[in-house]
Amino acid sequence: MAREPLWRFVADRYDRRGLLALALLVTVGGAVGYRWSDLLDANAGVDLLLAGTWAFMAAAIAWDASWERDLPLLAAGLAGGALIETWGTVTSLWTYFTAERPPLWILPAWPIAALVVERIALVLGHLAPASPGRPERRVGGWVAAYWILLPSFVAWMTWFAWHTVGTPATQLVIGVMVFVLVRVRDPRADVLRFVGGALLGVALEYWGTSRQCWTYYTHEVPPAVAVVAHGFAGVAFARAAERARAWLGWSRAPHAIAAPNP
Repeated sequence: MAREPLWRFVADRYDRRGLLALALLVTVGGAVGYRWSDLLDANAGVDLLLAGTWAFMAAAIAWDASWERDLPLLAAGLAGGALIETWGTVTSLWTYFTAERPPLWILPAWPIAALVVERIALVLGHLAPASPGRPERRVGGWVAAYWILLPSFVAWMTWFAWHTVGTPATQLVIGVMVFVLVRVRDPRADVLRFVGGALLGVALEYWGTSRQCWTYYTHEVPPAVAVVAHGFAGVAFARAAERARAWLGWSRAPHAIAAPNP
C-alpha cells in the first residue's frame, strides 16, 4: 500500500480538538507570564528563536490532539519534569538565572514538550521507510537501533553526572533511567521518540543556554548530552503515560505511531 502523502497526513489531523489544545497552551502560557511577569524584560526586542520555537510547538500541539493520549502524557511530563529539574538544580548540574531549585515557572514547559515530542514521533513514524526484506528483519533493525542509542545515552548521562553520584538524587535518576531502558516493549516507537525529542532539544537547549536562562556546570552552549536527554525524557514520559492509560482502562489512543509499511 502506498504511503499517504505527508501534506495530507498533516492536514487531515487538524480539527476542533486542536483548537481546544491550543487554547489550553495559551492559557497556561499566559498564566505563567502573568504570575512571573517581573522576570520579563519589557524593553527587550523580539527573540526570533524563542518565537519560532513556540510557534512550532503551538502548531504541533494543535495537531492530532487526543485527550485519551494527551492527558496522561501531560501528567507524566509534569511529574517527570519536576523530578528532572529538582535533580539537576539540587546537584548544581545546571542553574537558573533566578537561582531557584527548581523554578516553578519552568515546570509547565515539560508537559508541553512531552506532547510535541510525541507529535514529532508520529510524523517520523509516517516518514520512516520500511526496510527491505522480511518483517522480522525490519523489526530486528529497530531493536538494534534501540539497544545502541538508548544504552549509549544512559552511559553518557551517567558519566556527565558522575561527580554527583554520591547524592540520592543522582542515584534515583540513574535507577529510573535503567528501569526505563530495560522495560522496552516497542523499540521502533521508542527510537522515533528518542530522535524526535533530540531534535526538539536542539532548539530548546540552545535557546536556554545561549540566553543564559540556565547554565550547565560545563558552561557549554549547550552540552550535547543535554540535547539528547530530551529524547530519553520523551521515551520515559510516553512509557509512564501508557501505564496510566492501562491502569485507567482507556483504549489505545488513535493515530498511534505508525507501523512500517509492509
